[in-house]
Amino acid sequence: MPTSSREDTFISLFLSAYENGSWADALHRQPDKIERTKPAVDWLAKRKSDGETLAIEHTIIEPFVGEKADFASFEAAFLEIERDTSLLVPERWIQVFVPVGALQNQPKIARELIVRSVHAWIKANRLVLTEGISEHRCTITGIPGKPPFDVSLNVRVDPLQTGRTAEAGSLHVRRQQVEDNLDAVIEKALRRKLPKLVNTTADKRILLLERQHMNLYPDRMLDEIKKRSSSFPDLAHVDEIWIIEAMFYGTAFGGTYVRFGHYQNGREVKSFTFNDGRLLMMS
Repeated sequence: MPTSSREDTFISLFLSAYENGSWADALHRQPDKIERTKPAVDWLAKRKSDGETLAIEHTIIEPFVGEKADFASFEAAFLEIERDTSLLVPERWIQVFVPVGALQNQPKIARELIVRSVHAWIKANRLVLTEGISEHRCTITGIPGKPPFDVSLNVRVDPLQTGRTAEAGSLHVRRQQVEDNLDAVIEKALRRKLPKLVNTTADKRILLLERQHMNLYPDRMLDEIKKRSSSFPDLAHVDEIWIIEAMFYGTAFGGTYVRFGHYQNGREVKSFTFNDGRLLMMS
């Protein structure tokens, strides 16, 4: 399948199954990649059988504002802690959750000290952590010009079954979302994407919302959009909104599985599921 990006792959797969596959051989162009001087829609397809046109705009919906940037800083710093095998506790799976945004807007030395402090806290406390969920304070000191402050750590400890894997133990350091601002995420997406979609001349317009996180439920996303129908009258010119389920796409766990769902009145009414570019199920 001749595609050049994740977005192109998803739109191409969607078209191959949409309306019983009648758009599979549609001609298409990608105005957004051609018309660099002004915002343009992602894909504009033309069906060979009747000449009908379809405009498609794709966007990723983050669970909170700035999620991508936050993960990038987190991955580069905190995940290094997991590589310290001396922190493992036999027959225990320890999960340490650091608040989202802990490193944002911090100078380099502050970020390094926060990570070192969390690392040291785990090293000092890992053997006395009790099973279950608990909350702890990790004090950060030594940042020039800033008094000591605490970072809240939520910890979950689960027993592992005895055996070779369990004996080594397991440790994961992950982020925990502490602020819910999906409303601002949806507001930003509609403001950026709707004009491109509705200003495109086409027989039908489709908005594809990509979901990459388990805690971001489709009904919440759609409810936030519905609340803004009066603020964004252009929503009336969008014929369909589909959600791309791509939580684990491109990972060792999820591989190339991807699912498209169309919702009406809070219920999923249509869906396509693909793996490795092949349609597995249509309902």
